[in-house]
Amino acid sequence: MKSKEFSPFSIHHSAFIILHFSEVLPLIRAFIAVNLAAPVIEEIAKVQAALQKAQGDIRWTRIEGLHLTLKFLGDIARNQVEPILTAMREALREPPALRVLAQGLGAFPNLRRPRVLWAGLSGERLPELSRAIETALMPLDFPPEEREFTPHLTLGRVRSLRGWERVLALVKEYEHARFGESTVDQVTLYQSELRPNGAVYSPLGSVPLGNSSL
Repeated sequence: MKSKEFSPFSIHHSAFIILHFSEVLPLIRAFIAVNLAAPVIEEIAKVQAALQKAQGDIRWTRIEGLHLTLKFLGDIARNQVEPILTAMREALREPPALRVLAQGLGAFPNLRRPRVLWAGLSGERLPELSRAIETALMPLDFPPEEREFTPHLTLGRVRSLRGWERVLALVKEYEHARFGESTVDQVTLYQSELRPNGAVYSPLGSVPLGNSSL
């Protein structure tokens, strides 16, 4: 039997394919967000627990996942993490820390046709912070968000209107409730991993705002 000829090219070619795929396949889902003070999250968690008792058809956000998303990046390569953090450092060198008020409940697109149930957030410089992030990431091929920036915390995603009337009655009770204020002095790049019991968020790096004193 004739033995198969040895081909150095085939080994080199295979090695290139393995190396190439190892670099491009392991993508991570990422987003940029800020966290609120623990007492504020605790107050919101109490209201979320009350809403859950109404037993609507809603997939609830885990408490540790309550954050204000400034920009969703989608799937990125690991080697993009540091350039993104560098761009964030440049963009956030000047903007000082800011206060964020958590107040009220609502739904997107509205309470009659709810898809996302949220707690409202407001802060005088939040839109400015969002624009700074958007602008900084454009050179890295992350296009700016087309929708208007509406700061909020996602409490849950409505899967159907089953039981919604019971939930809505409670939402209206807390429609103008005040949950408290937070000082925001840093912005974090997160990795999001989808698991059977919900998404798990892991920080990839944080960038302080220019002036941590108010």
